[in-house]
Amino acid sequence: MTQKEILALLDRYLAGETSFEEEQLLSRFHETYGKGKELDEAFFTDERRLAILSKIEDQIHLKKSRFINWKRWLPVAAAVIIMLSITGILYFNQKFENISQVEFSQQAEQIMPGTNKAILRLADGTIISLDDRNSSNRTLLKQKGLTVKSNNDGQLLYIIADTKSKGLKGTNSIETPRGGKYEVLLPDGTHVWLNAASALTYNLDFSHQRKVKLQGEAYFEVAKKKVPFTVQHGMQEIQVLGTHFNVNAYQDESYSETTLLEGQIALRSLQGKDEKTILMKPNFKVTTDHHSGLSKQSIADIESVMAWKNGDFLFEDQELASILRVIARWYDVKVDYNSLPRTRYTLQLSKQVRLSDVLKMLEKTGPVKFQFEQNTIKVEK
Repeated sequence: MTQKEILALLDRYLAGETSFEEEQLLSRFHETYGKGKELDEAFFTDERRLAILSKIEDQIHLKKSRFINWKRWLPVAAAVIIMLSITGILYFNQKFENISQVEFSQQAEQIMPGTNKAILRLADGTIISLDDRNSSNRTLLKQKGLTVKSNNDGQLLYIIADTKSKGLKGTNSIETPRGGKYEVLLPDGTHVWLNAASALTYNLDFSHQRKVKLQGEAYFEVAKKKVPFTVQHGMQEIQVLGTHFNVNAYQDESYSETTLLEGQIALRSLQGKDEKTILMKPNFKVTTDHHSGLSKQSIADIESVMAWKNGDFLFEDQELASILRVIARWYDVKVDYNSLPRTRYTLQLSKQVRLSDVLKMLEKTGPVKFQFEQNTIKVEK
């Protein structure tokens, strides 16, 4: 890009007129410009510099109750910061600190986000490791009436050759570790997305009994069949014929939550404390307390519920402890929950950033400072 084009793009960015693609282009400018080469002073008139700093400050110096869409502004802000830093004229004071100046140990900087990885645990006890490197487009299992293979997209496919075969016995399970996620396509065509630290168990004779057990979190797009589809987790049983819904049932949380996006489902308690069956309609959720066993139905925030599947963290007025449990699963780290402040956050950011970037953003949006030692997130005292 020419200097004139860059200047025009910066001015359009400051006016809020740039598209996402243009902001991505601006964020890559520093990569094409020689490092150490002094930029022309035309980039850095006092008016332009102050406008850029003000715009970035407006985005990152927010109160904890404000919604933050990091994905849109962070790339261009980072690029502008780099360009300004080259000439050494970026000013800092106690009110405004560059987000990159928050110091973390080298260990924290090296913690990367989760990836597509899981293990397939077969009925005979065999364990097959699945990740982006070794599970693409190959047959993992072939036995009477059943073939298990992975495709080029990393999805796990179950193919039943003989739908009349009832000789298959036992269960398989697909398990994602902390720091992993995976997609599964079951024999009936049902599509399942597993979040980190989750497990899905199902019968090999799946076409005759569409029943799965879930630990953790998963999003289901259930194929429409005459045979009912049942999801069972520690607290409840969910019955459907064909629908889209999300189940969050982590054992280390104080509640489980089922959210319906499309169709209709019937939710029944398995613990006898709340015997009634709840019929759910789209855009509603049922939250069940793990201690009392009582359930409550309410309107769902679909964008927030589906953020994990769409590659984002999205926290709406959540306590720091709850946020850190989600982060710990995705980055496979530990959290020291002692002395955590009861600060509540509302923010959004990509799940593809480093752990250190997430902690920096949390520090910028609330009265908390973190340390990262021995793979553990701690609050600085």
